[in-house]
Amino acid sequence: MAQTPTQNIRTLVLEEELLDTLVELTDSPGEMPHRAIHHLLRQLRSMGHSHRDNWSIRLFNGDSDADLDPAYAEHLDRLNSGLPSEWPPIPSDEER
Repeated sequence: MAQTPTQNIRTLVLEEELLDTLVELTDSPGEMPHRAIHHLLRQLRSMGHSHRDNWSIRLFNGDSDADLDPAYAEHLDRLNSGLPSEWPPIPSDEER
């Protein structure tokens, strides 16, 4: 996705040594092994290492992707605004 000048750029700032420590702790021989968290932390570290690239995090849910599904994009916008939202949307009585 190409970045346009009107997009907000949000930055996640992590201390490198702390992230390295957390990667070690969550690895299988570490003190707190957890494969999913370990791989998520490794991905964040990899993203930080390639600091010259622009990163975007895209969420999907089943077949829904915010870039392709306006209803799912609306769901994420509501969550981002602190509003309640359910996914998949609960159909109204008229839609049932």
